[in-house]
Amino acid sequence: MNTISQKNCEGIILIVDDNLQNLKVLATLLKNHNYQVKKAIDGESALVSIETDIPDLILLDIKMPELDGYQVCESLKANSKTQEIPIIFISALNEVFDKVKAFEVGGIDYITKPFQEEEVLARIKSQLTIQKQKRLLEEERQLLKIEQNNLKEEIRQRQEAEAILYQSRALISSILNSSLDGIAAMSALRDRRTGNIIDFSCLVVNPVIARAFNREPQDLIGKLVLKKFLDRIDYDLFDNFVNVVETAKYLEKDVYYNDQVEGKWYHFIAVKLGDGVAITVRDITERKNLELTLEETNKELEAFSYSVAHDLRNPLGNIESLIDFLQEEYKNHNHPTQNSQEFFHVISESTARMQQIIKDLLLLSKVKKSAINLELMDLSNIVESILIKFQRKEPQRKLELVIHPNVIAKADQNFLTIALENLISNAWKYSSKKDVTYIEFGVLYSEKQNLDSIINQCYLCYQNKNLCEQKLDRIYFIKDHGAGFNIENFEELFTPFKRFHSDNEFQGIGIGLSIVKRIINRHQGLICCDSQVGEGTTFYFTLNDFAA
Repeated sequence: MNTISQKNCEGIILIVDDNLQNLKVLATLLKNHNYQVKKAIDGESALVSIETDIPDLILLDIKMPELDGYQVCESLKANSKTQEIPIIFISALNEVFDKVKAFEVGGIDYITKPFQEEEVLARIKSQLTIQKQKRLLEEERQLLKIEQNNLKEEIRQRQEAEAILYQSRALISSILNSSLDGIAAMSALRDRRTGNIIDFSCLVVNPVIARAFNREPQDLIGKLVLKKFLDRIDYDLFDNFVNVVETAKYLEKDVYYNDQVEGKWYHFIAVKLGDGVAITVRDITERKNLELTLEETNKELEAFSYSVAHDLRNPLGNIESLIDFLQEEYKNHNHPTQNSQEFFHVISESTARMQQIIKDLLLLSKVKKSAINLELMDLSNIVESILIKFQRKEPQRKLELVIHPNVIAKADQNFLTIALENLISNAWKYSSKKDVTYIEFGVLYSEKQNLDSIINQCYLCYQNKNLCEQKLDRIYFIKDHGAGFNIENFEELFTPFKRFHSDNEFQGIGIGLSIVKRIINRHQGLICCDSQVGEGTTFYFTLNDFAA
């Protein structure tokens, strides 16, 4: 049995004939001409065979038992899977009626028995060629249809993109034209020989920028005007913009420009945009003048406060000395009454309170002006020594003190000790009405603990979550179980002289936390707290990761 390779096969042909001799002759003929042959001896077996393996062409006898050729052909043509198979009838019937019926049921050709081999081969080849061409035409039609669909989709996408681009341009144009800030996009012009930036040409400018040149926006597009314009304002600005392009580092700068009529302040922001820069300019003259006025006023107020506080120290010291002298004199020459002793006590306390206010005001001023000298500190030892002093003053208190060991930080020892003294003093004072005074000092690390709740508290104080997340990688804290306060009033917590408790409840001045905040600020750190009325307060602070 000869096997025809798929590569050399001219086609698969199914022969349907109940005459075995005819089957054999046709099969041999076709195999010899490189056709793959399948055989069926009746209509039923032919239909079963075609269901499992569809041939390229069928040679179909008409006269067969049970299902004749016409019925087989009709069945195949009624099935969408097989209706395109070309069918050639081979039959001894030679009447015109038989041939007409063969074509009516779907046959494409008719060969009369006895047949000539050349005729059979020629007609098979012809039909297979036609079938192949039909398939090629169908494939081309499908490809054309796909291309048409692709073209339609491409046109649709392009139209959508054009619509989006139009909307984007309209939106950008609206933003540019309505913005109160000057906005421009500039492309760098480079020296062909050196590659250095020698100027910038305008790609986009809005009306605010154009007005600075006394031109319309469209008149500036493509023009080299930036260097000349910037040199009128600030000689460093052009080099600043060049640096933005070359390093990709953004620029943010306030610039003063005297236009001979009135001085103007401008805030410049520049970011790299391709081989150029995008620039935003804002007139901040009003705000800047207000800031400068406020800064000057603050300096004057601070100088005045410092002068007053400094000048009051000596008179108050004299008053204290005279009260002591009068008290001794009164005690030696008269019979002191209860009222007189109370009067002396009130005067003495009031004077001491004034002295403390003056001391705190001077300290507040000193913290702002003095330089910060960083050195390694053992905060655990400092906290312990501060608490020992408080214990000696009130040995009767029941204490529960928790101090985390070996908490090391790099800070200014004098100032940070003052901050710790104020925080511990608060914890000690507001725990005085509790049966047990609980105070804890320690440190938290972001890689070991969940600090979300602390970050949220920090956000309440600073309104900048990114800042809080960046700074709170190492957090020092002082915790107590004292009186606590309503955390809703956190905005006034560090305001000088602002107190959340009356003197009848807890005596104090209200400057301590202001001093603490200023010291923490000088260390570029953050401070915030969490508190509940009757349950205590925890202060958290950082030192800008100076810790060792």
